[in-house]
Amino acid sequence: MRPLLLLLILSATACVTVPKPRAAVLLPPSVWPRDTNIHWYDIEGDSEAELRSQLDAKGPEGHDAYTTWHVTWRFPFLRADDGCTTGPVTTDVHINVTLPRWRGPTDESDPLLRRWRRYLDALKEHESGHRETGFRAANDITETLPTLPPKPTCEEAEEAANTAAREVLERYRQLDTDYDGETRHGATQGAVFP
Repeated sequence: MRPLLLLLILSATACVTVPKPRAAVLLPPSVWPRDTNIHWYDIEGDSEAELRSQLDAKGPEGHDAYTTWHVTWRFPFLRADDGCTTGPVTTDVHINVTLPRWRGPTDESDPLLRRWRRYLDALKEHESGHRETGFRAANDITETLPTLPPKPTCEEAEEAANTAAREVLERYRQLDTDYDGETRHGATQGAVFP
């Protein structure tokens, strides 16, 4: 009787389904320079509808992905007979990109995985546009501040330079908003899922 019981147990365990291995579907590290901080939020699902639901529930700022940039500037003062101006301007740009991360099937031929990869590539392209706007703003500040006319005091020169830099940032923030409008938040670039 014992051998029969063992046979029954073996045949019962033979029907157990082993889940498919899952792998995180990420962008290769080389697509983002070191000056960009990537933040991932995890989503789960086995269908387009489940993934869409997770994107809607967990996405940053009501979007599937989100990029922020922050520009800082500094400069020495140059004193001359006609007043005080800024010297050579140095800027720093800090970029933060938030993207979805899905642990999908490991089978590269899986249609859902292929669809997700195309979507993630398009999403990365769209967010790169926002990233580029931050660098353009920094470049504009670097070029604009040294062209300001001299002021009677260095305090006035500093105030004028900071005001001009903030105006540049506002212009580029508006360009970022316009970019989202023109691309429908990346939809025209293929960043649509499903």
